[in-house]
Amino acid sequence: MFDLQQFLIKLDEAYSGDPKNIEPLLQEGLIQARGAGDKASILVLLNELMGYYRVMSDAAGIERCAKEALELCDQLGIHDTENHATVLLNIATAYRAIGKFTEAEAYYKRVFAIYQKTLTDPDYRIASLHNNISLLYQETGRLREAKEELQLAMHTISRLPGQQVEVAITHTNLGNTCFQLGETEEGMSHMHAAIALFEGQPGKKDAHYASALSGLGQGYYLLQDYAAARDAFLASAKELKENYGENESYHVVKNNAQMMDDLVKRQEAAKANTMKGLELSKAYFETYGKPMLLEKYPDYAERIAAGLCGEGSECLGFDDAISTDHDFGPGFCLWLTAEDYAAIGEQLQKDYESLPQEFNGMPARNTTETGQGRVGVMTIDDFFRRYTGFASAPDMKKEEPYWLMLEPESLRTVTNGEVFYDPSGVFTERQNAFRFYPRTVRLKRLAAALASMAQAGQYNFARMKKRKDTGAAFLAFSAFIDQTIAAAFLLNHQYMPFYKWKMRAMDDFICLKELKGRLEALITAGPAAETAQQQIEEICAMFVNELHRQGITKNNETFLEAQKNEILAKLQRA
Repeated sequence: MFDLQQFLIKLDEAYSGDPKNIEPLLQEGLIQARGAGDKASILVLLNELMGYYRVMSDAAGIERCAKEALELCDQLGIHDTENHATVLLNIATAYRAIGKFTEAEAYYKRVFAIYQKTLTDPDYRIASLHNNISLLYQETGRLREAKEELQLAMHTISRLPGQQVEVAITHTNLGNTCFQLGETEEGMSHMHAAIALFEGQPGKKDAHYASALSGLGQGYYLLQDYAAARDAFLASAKELKENYGENESYHVVKNNAQMMDDLVKRQEAAKANTMKGLELSKAYFETYGKPMLLEKYPDYAERIAAGLCGEGSECLGFDDAISTDHDFGPGFCLWLTAEDYAAIGEQLQKDYESLPQEFNGMPARNTTETGQGRVGVMTIDDFFRRYTGFASAPDMKKEEPYWLMLEPESLRTVTNGEVFYDPSGVFTERQNAFRFYPRTVRLKRLAAALASMAQAGQYNFARMKKRKDTGAAFLAFSAFIDQTIAAAFLLNHQYMPFYKWKMRAMDDFICLKELKGRLEALITAGPAAETAQQQIEEICAMFVNELHRQGITKNNETFLEAQKNEILAKLQRA
């Protein structure tokens, strides 16, 4: 006879020791239970072993246990019972852990069907099942469904007596899911509800309280209230340390608090500082960089250029307090010839990094992984090649196709910002060669943009609306706006910047100044508006007038395909 209760006591003791002893013990238990013909005990031990394999990520072990457990359910005749549901639930959770999500979902659904027949709602097991399914949906990117499952769990758990802590945990999970869905305000309401429930419990706070505080910090971060986020993360770190010591989670949350503290300091510095990022970098160079060059590198200083050009809102002059949260702070570029870089580049970079890390109240530059290499020492060739693929501007006489390949966003990146110091003029000359498209390239790109405006906005948009093809109409509407902006920058002799700065950069237009307002009105009304087509035609008419004013075309046809044809005909005659 196999004594299951005595074995489970022994198993509990083993769990407090070396984990490597668990599997041999369970295997020995299975041998004894099989020898006694105790199928019910075998099923219990298979569930335990499957849980162990789940923790150890042993897919083969899980498969073996699941197969045998299902066969035992058949032999015991326990189909559609609560015991059967327990086995299926364990299999589903184990499959979820090893990434067999389709199979896991199918088993969860079978459990749910059994629970509907055998349990009376509210029942804690129903809520637990919804939580498990929610985790599956989160892991497979189905966030909306994950939220719905958590709401179902909440509906059940909130009706059970004495479950305030579980309700609080569910609020925390809902809050985090809302944050992922971009529903920050709703997420914050769940976090506040969770914290109120945790703090309302007598005695020592539940260990999950730390998770709710961390979630609250995440919410405040999303709302850009960095001071409140810092305080919440610090409170979470305190709870984690008291419950678990300085474990990995503690260090993550502590690091989050330090990041928020840094952001607070940066925001305060940005508000107190009248300098924009470009001005800050120039003053930093004049104060520390230039003296360092003249003192330590007198034989090279006349051949080194310094400035701030490239990626980042400050290079465009668009930075504000929000910009300080990443890749912002005192810093500048030092551009060298390949020969000089080979001679002094490595040491110059070390000297650059040794310059004071705070300037004019602004903390050191907070460089992210994606922001590496924006400032510091680099060759002139590498700077231009990094963004355009070319170390020097293509020769228009021989390489016009290359100019046509160069995207405006890349060219804006290498021509923005400011050069603070360039005694030899080598860098400035190289940059000026990229300054704007040659005439024929500009006209060819303009013709292409006008054609796209006509195709998307004047032709396809109306046709898709008539067909009630909402998705296609929206895409045509979006393409029209995108190409309209591209054409406008070309008419202004300006490179179009990275997409998030396109509208802001239109404030600097020399011509078509009213276009930004027209586009914002069109976007606000949306493609479904009755006036959308009329607004599109009015914008196209604006372009015809500007083409005439600049002497690019003469015909009065407002369908922009005709304007494109005239431009291409003129280029062929040239």
